[in-house]
Amino acid sequence: MNKQSFRMRAKKMTIACGILAASVSFGASAFAFSDLKGDPAESKINALHKEGVVNGVSADRFAPKSKVTFAQGIQFIVSGLQLSPKPSSGSSSPAASSYFDKVNDKAWYASSFLIAQQNGLSLDKSADPNAPMSRIQFAHLLTQALQSKGNFPVTLMYADITDGAKLSNAEMNSLQILVNTRLVTLEKNNTFRPNEAVTRSEAAALIYDAAEFARTVITPDDSNTAPSNLYAGSVTLEKAGDGVNKATLTVNDLPNPGYGLKIDRIEFGPDKTAVIYFSVTQPAPGKMYPMVISKGTAVTYLPEGYTATAQSLTANPSSSGSSAM
Repeated sequence: MNKQSFRMRAKKMTIACGILAASVSFGASAFAFSDLKGDPAESKINALHKEGVVNGVSADRFAPKSKVTFAQGIQFIVSGLQLSPKPSSGSSSPAASSYFDKVNDKAWYASSFLIAQQNGLSLDKSADPNAPMSRIQFAHLLTQALQSKGNFPVTLMYADITDGAKLSNAEMNSLQILVNTRLVTLEKNNTFRPNEAVTRSEAAALIYDAAEFARTVITPDDSNTAPSNLYAGSVTLEKAGDGVNKATLTVNDLPNPGYGLKIDRIEFGPDKTAVIYFSVTQPAPGKMYPMVISKGTAVTYLPEGYTATAQSLTANPSSSGSSAM
């Protein structure tokens, strides 16, 4: 392609992007917490917030580095893994205060404590909802929550956790399960920092990954529709022509190569920001795919100077393969 024809093509692409921008409501950007920029779990936290699993500490702040309290941690686990209340065998409905000395039955977290107890999570009777929760306490309770949803395969490889000498056998077993299922990645020198308080960002990221694991491994959907819409997408930009950038959307951790991506729409916001909304599409009916974790990509184009983030939507069960806008 010569230089002149390339410029003509780029101009057409610029015009197309302009038409696209005019077809959506400028300024209608997706909600995002203002204090998550640069946080590695940003997209996961925003996805969980959209699903109603986690809330901020204010209207626009999540406080990702703040310590998780027991009340917050239990609510994260119960809501994120969709634990259900269990019917009582007695004539009256049980109250959280019947099991926990420091839980007020009218508190916002009371129902989560009760559901956690009903699903077999090992919470102490004297648990303080306002006390900080350690990383190992959160990991141990999360593992129990996963196990309450059903059986799942775990390899028998033992991970040498160098700072886990003081963990109880039950805590070590839970941590080994999370490491072997790759829900937890050990840090430098195989450390986990078990006794440090878990942060809100760390807890949210682990809940997000555990919810995906539960949906795809423990309780997979047999209807052959695409799995949960809680997928994190990343966007890379590269120059495609005068005034136009090529935006490549990538989503990792798809259950098998049969799943794909479809870009549904783009919303342009203030300060040259754009949100690319996408769906995960189901495999083609009747075809067999190897059960290996894969990634999907889709491409669209944006005016030069725009930054972009990705947001998942509910998957469309009637479509298959990946498409690009």
